[in-house]
Amino acid sequence: MPNLLNPLKKILLTALLLIPTGLAAPVDDALAALLKGQPDVSVKLLAGRQDAPSLALLARAYVGQTTFVADTPTKKKLYAASERAARAAIAADPRNAEGYVELANALALQLQGAGVVQATRSGLEIKGLFEQALKLDPTQARAWMGLGVWHAQALGLGPLVKLATGASEQTMRADHQKSIDLELNEVFFRLNYADSLLLLAKSDAGRAAALTGEARALLSAALTLTPQTYWQRYDQSQVRGRLNSLK
Repeated sequence: MPNLLNPLKKILLTALLLIPTGLAAPVDDALAALLKGQPDVSVKLLAGRQDAPSLALLARAYVGQTTFVADTPTKKKLYAASERAARAAIAADPRNAEGYVELANALALQLQGAGVVQATRSGLEIKGLFEQALKLDPTQARAWMGLGVWHAQALGLGPLVKLATGASEQTMRADHQKSIDLELNEVFFRLNYADSLLLLAKSDAGRAAALTGEARALLSAALTLTPQTYWQRYDQSQVRGRLNSLK
């Protein structure tokens, strides 16, 4: 589940200072609902709004809804809706960093099950979106995490993709660590760093034990954090599942 925590809250609260008070309340309420694990409420509260912060949050809420549905067709519709909302956010304000992050995430989620050629082509677009978000706001922890995941997935596709895309384990590690440093209490960032290491372990038998040990340490550290929202509790449940699978 894409992270729904402090990075978005800080950005939205800043953005709310720039729009009329009467318009701020629905976005604030929608964010509060989302953090409580009620993305359907967020979607309803944001219906019809055309400002970039609202549309970026709407894109996030659509993805949040996929956590509560089981069938693939519905998930795909929600991912597509997230993409449309993210593109609308960018159109409304090309300098809204969150819009680029949400678009990158929506495109990445729609790549599930894609072949190597499509994954490589679309992956480069996704990488560019995360990089654009960071040009606009270098403190976008979710964009740093997204880049770390991108490098890991590209490396996992084999040496030809690594050569074609310039994917790097060193950069993957640095990007993931940057996201953690920016949001020290975020469970999701440690979980994704661990998943990236586990992905590398699958394609590098000689280092598999060491990489798995690193991943286990990150997961264990994530369980020491105190969850403050529905999504942090959800992510910690995912962490426990990963640790159980590594026993």
